[in-house]
Amino acid sequence: YFYNDDGGGGGDPTEPTAAAPTPTLPAANVISLFSEAYTDVAVDTWRTDWSSAMLEDIMVAGNATKKYTELDFVGVETVSSTVDASGMTHFHFDVWSADFTSVSIKLVDFGADGAFDGGDDVEHQIDFPMPAQGEWVSFDILLSDFTGLTTNSNMAQYIYVGQPTGSTTVFIDNVYFHN
Repeated sequence: YFYNDDGGGGGDPTEPTAAAPTPTLPAANVISLFSEAYTDVAVDTWRTDWSSAMLEDIMVAGNATKKYTELDFVGVETVSSTVDASGMTHFHFDVWSADFTSVSIKLVDFGADGAFDGGDDVEHQIDFPMPAQGEWVSFDILLSDFTGLTTNSNMAQYIYVGQPTGSTTVFIDNVYFHN
């Protein structure tokens, strides 16, 4: 006999069926924006008004997950209470997509004045071309790799970019700084 073990739909999956990997770092070494493994800091929004994507909060295998559709870029903000990541060494996120050809992350620090466009803002974007599709991919990026991010004690914006522009669907979990 013949059978299909992908849920009966045939073809490649368009959504994850398993949750992202559970982080195992000690909580004392983490500043979490989004993860059920840690206590999260306050996040003003997971989709700013100036974003070009749709957001849906979903559950994947019982685990809270952010789902972005029609992704070109999406801004996440911690403006009302910026994050002091100066004691951290890495930025981490897990992402799953069946259709992206590139994913990028831009980090923005509002500088000593803690305000947008105050003359001391710094930012840097890192691009990851051709990530694996149809599986969770964990990015654990050295903060020093964000070379334009010369300060990180007032982190306020985290901008995800996906390709192909405007048609990508991504699932994001476990967003945090760590050392």
